[in-house]
Amino acid sequence: MTGTHQKENGDRAPHYAENHAYRMQASMTADEHARGQASAKLIREELEKVRQEGGPGEHGAFGEERIAAALSRLGCGEEHGVYVGPGFYSVHTGVVCVSGYVTKDELTSEVHGAYIEPQPGTGPCVRNQGGH
Repeated sequence: MTGTHQKENGDRAPHYAENHAYRMQASMTADEHARGQASAKLIREELEKVRQEGGPGEHGAFGEERIAAALSRLGCGEEHGVYVGPGFYSVHTGVVCVSGYVTKDELTSEVHGAYIEPQPGTGPCVRNQGGH
């Protein structure tokens, strides 16, 4: 690659980092991650009951009402940054986020930091689909 200069930020555009800041998540300590994993375990156990009851809807995803009801049984509501979509959930534990999918074929959970600029109207744990 003679005659070319590598950009300061690799192969990315000059303002890549600032243009994609909306995708950044808050960092977590090891203790916060462990606490998030404990919350995720409780959430998965409750959502597994939804799956065992059966009745997934379109594309095998469970309805928002059923997921929200399961989270509510754990005491998780809007004040906890809960967001529920078809087959999707996110909860802010006050420290970290637990997000995942509830479908006929899978139940997932991910522990992660809150987004710096989350998707408007969804709470702190849903990645912004837009940009700047």
